[in-house]
Amino acid sequence: MSAVLILEPRSSGAELVVRAGELGHRVTVLTSGTDPRGASADVLARADRVVRADTSDQEAVLDAVRALHRETPFDAVLPGFEHYVPQAARAAAALGLPGIAPEGVESLRHKHRMRRAVEAAGLDQPAFRIVSSERAVSAAYARLGPSAVVKPVDQSGSLGVRKVASPREASAAFRQALSCGGPSGPRGPRLVLLEEYVEGPEYSVEGYVEDGRVHILGITEKVLGPEPYFVEVGHIVPARLEPSPTREIEEYVTRVVHAVALRMGPFHAELRMSGRGPLLMEIAARLPGDRIPDLLRLARGADLYEIMLRCYLGLSNPEPDAAGGDTRAGIRYFLRPGLSGYQEFRVDPLIEADPRIREIGVLLPPGSDLPDPGSSAGRLGYVLASGDSYVETAGVLRLADLSVTFS
Repeated sequence: MSAVLILEPRSSGAELVVRAGELGHRVTVLTSGTDPRGASADVLARADRVVRADTSDQEAVLDAVRALHRETPFDAVLPGFEHYVPQAARAAAALGLPGIAPEGVESLRHKHRMRRAVEAAGLDQPAFRIVSSERAVSAAYARLGPSAVVKPVDQSGSLGVRKVASPREASAAFRQALSCGGPSGPRGPRLVLLEEYVEGPEYSVEGYVEDGRVHILGITEKVLGPEPYFVEVGHIVPARLEPSPTREIEEYVTRVVHAVALRMGPFHAELRMSGRGPLLMEIAARLPGDRIPDLLRLARGADLYEIMLRCYLGLSNPEPDAAGGDTRAGIRYFLRPGLSGYQEFRVDPLIEADPRIREIGVLLPPGSDLPDPGSSAGRLGYVLASGDSYVETAGVLRLADLSVTFS
């Protein structure tokens, strides 16, 4: 039995706590306990120990980890969410455990540093400008318009990301990007990215790095909500792609992983397939969110939770199975723009009885104040399904979305 510490689990990091216990590891969770989007009480109950600390403070994290390690030595320290990758890297290094090298880890956390690293490697990507004032926004927009994308350098879940089509829209989006966030982790620099808007279908690439070698487990096809936002409405694994663009995407992402100097652990890279080829939206050294690890497991049999644990424990993973059949797995989130609240969630009985439906759930319970739909926080619920083909899986997800009502 190995002893693992998971730092501030959220999103897929919550399932990492559960999966680590199922695999026989002794799990300690380090959390501030103050973030309403953090792990639920049910998830924390699955850990062997829960310790409170100010996880936004690197020194407080190091002090807590060292004290716990003296009591019962850890075999691994893992980030439970993207915002805590640097803290976990520095804590693992302080204990002499496997982890991401602390030097350069910020390019895996802050998007402006990621852009600079990819630029330095000579890889194609959207043109960008890093801005810190509204005056700089105007100049940057003049270079990147008539359409551009504004995004915070330190957020996730599409929070504060917006397409703009005028200098006035760019300035308003800049102010919003600086102000968004809240209790979601250590606050980064007060900088904002303006980027070239890229036309084309969007995908994510899921994989991991072991001994410096990049392993790609699958390409996820994304469904996005209406612009000017970029809310992810759904995912299908694996994507419907011909062999040639598949190879192009895999080769490009492999070069990106090397450019940001990620040498161990899982990664989640997002890109758009443009007329110039694949262009990076962002890359992070973490598990993908939105249940993508579960979709990957259903469709390909790859357990990314176990892979991450083995990487951080310094254990090798079996060679991924490159062969894949037609089985697809997907998730669709329910968006209802204009809805300010609801009291009842209804599902068509035929959908509930469909064996291809794996789960239907609510994310914002009846009676909740519904947030702005401009980020993933505005998704009301979801349906998770699998089928024997892409067409079948995409069809049942669309039908389920149409068959669910909020009133």
